[in-house]
Amino acid sequence: MENHTLIGDKIDFSSDIETSFSLAFLPLDIFDSWERAGSLSDFIADYFSPYFHSESAHNLISTIFNELIENAVKFSRNNSQAIDIVVKKRNNDLLVRITNSIPRHRKKAFIEICRELFQKDLDELYLQKIEEGMGDTRKSGIGLILIKKDYNIKIGFDFFVDRNSIMKVAVTFELTLQ
Repeated sequence: MENHTLIGDKIDFSSDIETSFSLAFLPLDIFDSWERAGSLSDFIADYFSPYFHSESAHNLISTIFNELIENAVKFSRNNSQAIDIVVKKRNNDLLVRITNSIPRHRKKAFIEICRELFQKDLDELYLQKIEEGMGDTRKSGIGLILIKKDYNIKIGFDFFVDRNSIMKVAVTFELTLQ
């Protein structure tokens, strides 16, 4: 089995960083109260939106974070393994990396969902997923499609095995705010 797979946009996550913020939390904490995902998303948006001169910055940051945090929680392999979030600001860009463990048996399906984001027309892909009537939203990828389609962000996925032999995915995105 391939231990390292990169999909998506190449995002420079290290140069010209003006400020950085990181945190870790357990998926179990969100499962106990899903409202915490929204609170955490709003907190990050409250922290970073003043850097940008846009009335929509707060809502945009909060919306994207809420989707990605909920995905990381839903797809985590173990509710007691931390999800790590790193947020950086560079000029008008917000750079984010969310890393969580994933079950090895779900890696292949998740990779296919991620590849579709870069190989297919996003409007058509969205309609296809809706028409398929995906009853199991845990496999549909609709949230990722909407983020990429509606907010035109750069997004990348890095599937890897950590030093403890745990399968992980790091979702990195770059959002330009004016």
